[in-house]
Amino acid sequence: MAQFEPFDRQARRRARDRAMGLIEGRDQMLRHVANELAERRQLLGAAPEGRELWIGLMLPPPGVVGLDPSPRLAAAHGGLSGDEDQRHFPDGRFTRITAFMTLHGVNDLPGALLLARRALAPEGRFQAAFPGGYSLGAVRDAFLAADAAAGGGVPARLGPSVDPAEAAGLLQRAGFVDPVVEVETLTLRYRSLADLARDVRAHGDSGWLAGRARGLTTPRRWAAAETMFAQGADADGRIGVEVQILYLSARAP
Repeated sequence: MAQFEPFDRQARRRARDRAMGLIEGRDQMLRHVANELAERRQLLGAAPEGRELWIGLMLPPPGVVGLDPSPRLAAAHGGLSGDEDQRHFPDGRFTRITAFMTLHGVNDLPGALLLARRALAPEGRFQAAFPGGYSLGAVRDAFLAADAAAGGGVPARLGPSVDPAEAAGLLQRAGFVDPVVEVETLTLRYRSLADLARDVRAHGDSGWLAGRARGLTTPRRWAAAETMFAQGADADGRIGVEVQILYLSARAP
């Protein structure tokens, strides 16, 4: 029996391909997360000398081996194109692996973590950052209300996310030791649901839910979701949207 996959792999590649030309001017969150990862890297301690793998090539640092689902991003940064839950490297090749804002779109997250651990040399260091928890709750609520009002059922709009309470266990199951999971809640502010949608698209994070509703976001339904979303506006007209960023770190035994 074929395993159910919540995310459309081809659609995800295309979304990240498109994002390469859209992210300029909308990369503030990515830069914030990159800085947070750099600070946590110091706390993680020194790794053995060797190669470093950087997964997710929106903001890759120089001098690392790169991997990204997007062929376009991989080509632009001299990296390899491929999914994180498929094997691309021999065991023990790297002494550091960083997964930057991609693991929320992996179909087999336990498998991806296992492959990352296997690709690390003994005492190698692993870090990851990605959205999880109850991110984009205001968006979920707006579409839920609009879809319910339209009738005919409530289609899937946003994909499953990782529960922060379960993240350390995923690292342990993959064979990592000394797992640490931290959660940072960011509040992003938008003037409209359409503005938020443009931001999500620029990050390559839209249109790849396998069970997504095709053709159901009619102008009337979108307008209803916009109205519901706008009810959360502050005095300046902007709506706050919370995104939970999970920071994971561990080492190989």
